[in-house]
Amino acid sequence: MLKYNANLVLEGGGMRGAYTAGVLDFFHDKEINFQLVTSTSSSALIGSSYVASQRGRNYRILQEIGNNKQSISIRNLIQHKELFSMDFIFDKLSNESASLDFTAFSNSSTKFIIGTTDLDTGKPIYHSHYKSKSDLLTLIRASCSLPILAPSITYEGTEIMDGGISEAIPISPSIESGSQKHVIVLTRNEGYIKKPTRLTWLFKKVFKDYPNFVRLLQTRHQLYNKTTEILAGMEQRGEAFIIRPTKPLQASRVEKNSKKLHGLYIQGYKQAENSFGDLQRFLENSNQSYYFQENISS
Repeated sequence: MLKYNANLVLEGGGMRGAYTAGVLDFFHDKEINFQLVTSTSSSALIGSSYVASQRGRNYRILQEIGNNKQSISIRNLIQHKELFSMDFIFDKLSNESASLDFTAFSNSSTKFIIGTTDLDTGKPIYHSHYKSKSDLLTLIRASCSLPILAPSITYEGTEIMDGGISEAIPISPSIESGSQKHVIVLTRNEGYIKKPTRLTWLFKKVFKDYPNFVRLLQTRHQLYNKTTEILAGMEQRGEAFIIRPTKPLQASRVEKNSKKLHGLYIQGYKQAENSFGDLQRFLENSNQSYYFQENISS
């Protein structure tokens, strides 16, 4: 297996993460690994499978969600205040039919970072140490908890939720690691501009006790657009290699049509495959790659 002294940065995007799942399965097939993976929102779930070397796990999760009528439903939102059935995803799937191999995850030499957002301060909190499988799944669940569509999670005394609110593309911890090479997987096409939210009135009502979080929700489009400008500069300087859809993905962040999810997965896999030659040159030009003997218990 070839491991590079480079980082992998994964954008969230809800069910659009099916595209990212395809990209990462291509990396599995080519045995490409990175020293650090940063993730947020749905990419925390997808990235954990990659670090655990569980090729195909993400695809199984996507298909199970698409085939289960209760996995995403208005009924969930009314009865449990969550559009996604988080118990189904993080209890049943992640421990049973698509169980995360926590031993393999823990034994991986790749450092895995999950971004969350502190409701009190509105600031990002990054996590990189996981004492147990339950601990890891709790943080992934928190990072996937979308405002309005899911409740927040209290972790070690701090109320946290969707990491994509404070940094949708978690480039900060990747840059701060000191690495000179960043491979970035986006779920938005080039030229995408995020627009201001129309739900300010609702955010002010639901999160009235969290003014910093409300301000963040109101201005997150500015943060996102500024981040894409930063990434463009990194790409021009040869510091970043970006894999992203060539056209807008034909699916929403709450998509559950299994055929559409399959199409996004294939699109991601093919995009990574088409970019492979350029990616190899980008990574190998760093002169920082090395072979290693994998030592992961199953």
